[in-house]
Amino acid sequence: MNVTEAQIAKLRAAFRLLNRFMLVMWRLGWGSTMAGPRRGYLMVLVTTGRKSGLRRLAPLNFAADPGVVYCIAGFGKTTHWLVNLLADPACEVWLPDGRRVHGVGEIVTDEAERIDVVRRVLIRAGFAAKLFEPDVDPYQAPDEQIANLGEKYGRRYEAVRIDLRGDVTGPGGPGDLVWVPPLLGAGALAAAIGWRLRRRR
Repeated sequence: MNVTEAQIAKLRAAFRLLNRFMLVMWRLGWGSTMAGPRRGYLMVLVTTGRKSGLRRLAPLNFAADPGVVYCIAGFGKTTHWLVNLLADPACEVWLPDGRRVHGVGEIVTDEAERIDVVRRVLIRAGFAAKLFEPDVDPYQAPDEQIANLGEKYGRRYEAVRIDLRGDVTGPGGPGDLVWVPPLLGAGALAAAIGWRLRRRR
């Protein structure tokens, strides 16, 4: 059964909200705590907005080989981060182990490799795979079924390969808001002490 454009729009909106939450976790330095078989294994892809020129951050499920990470665009070539990556393949990747790496991305054009990447990423995607493809077991599904995933959304899943090129340093990476929880905790403690002092007067 095909999914309507209205349903796709609602799904995109739901993922935007979820992505914002995930990005806050990463910026607080808690990105690695979000990883697990049920939650899925996430990286953050940083692209350059094709129109704005601004940094655009997208949490994505991924698979990895030495020096390479793979991800999939669930809305095909209309996926916002993929449109940016096609316009400028230079990107940045935040990995759960804390590394922040330069990358260069490209769409996987070999069909056998695309199928393999889609399967591997779905296996590591946790609840996101069940949300998008609730009737698919990526471990057992035949290649033909994996190849056709995304068609109900009107767009084939695109597989993306990102070659990792070296560490990124400087501000604006994972954990850049790590100072916020201690500050909030100190503020809450000061407020509690002030309240108790006022109560004693």
